[in-house]
Amino acid sequence: MKRLKYLFHMIPVLWSLIKDLIFEEISLGEIRMNYLFGRANAYDGANLLESSIKVYEEILKKDPQSIPVFLNMGGLYFRRGMFEKAIHYYEKVTHLNPKHYQGHYWLAMCYWRLQRYYAAINTLEEVIEFLPTFKDALNLMGECYERIGEGAKAEHYYLKAINADPTGIIIHRGILDQWAQDKKREERIKH
Repeated sequence: MKRLKYLFHMIPVLWSLIKDLIFEEISLGEIRMNYLFGRANAYDGANLLESSIKVYEEILKKDPQSIPVFLNMGGLYFRRGMFEKAIHYYEKVTHLNPKHYQGHYWLAMCYWRLQRYYAAINTLEEVIEFLPTFKDALNLMGECYERIGEGAKAEHYYLKAINADPTGIIIHRGILDQWAQDKKREERIKH
């Protein structure tokens, strides 16, 4: 069944390969890289982790410091709940590019999932330092502070996240749950 799913996911990859060969004016090396990334993604879509990793390792033989490969490999493990393995790849990204905000963010997400909130906070501080309006990082920072019991800091970062995205909706259960709990407590006291 997984192999059939893989073939289904390969249809757009093959179409893209044909398009690149016929219509695009890019080198054969670039076409090959595009194809390999597509193939790895197709394996991932079919939940064939080992096959996807083999393709990424093939890319790393040509480009041993490929940030996109490290991000994708981190994502493979993250989506499967293998956060310790994902950390390894996200750390590679942040070492290669200390200002890669997505690498830092996903590294912090792994720490958060592993309930290593202080490590997540340290990582998020680096992201927020060079990208102070990254709403997802601000929101996650609020979540981390909430989990370690620092409500004032949590609220500060939640409000910053809301200010960073005034047209969007950032709803966090911590703020809403706390508000609802306070309201219920007030009603019980009144009665």
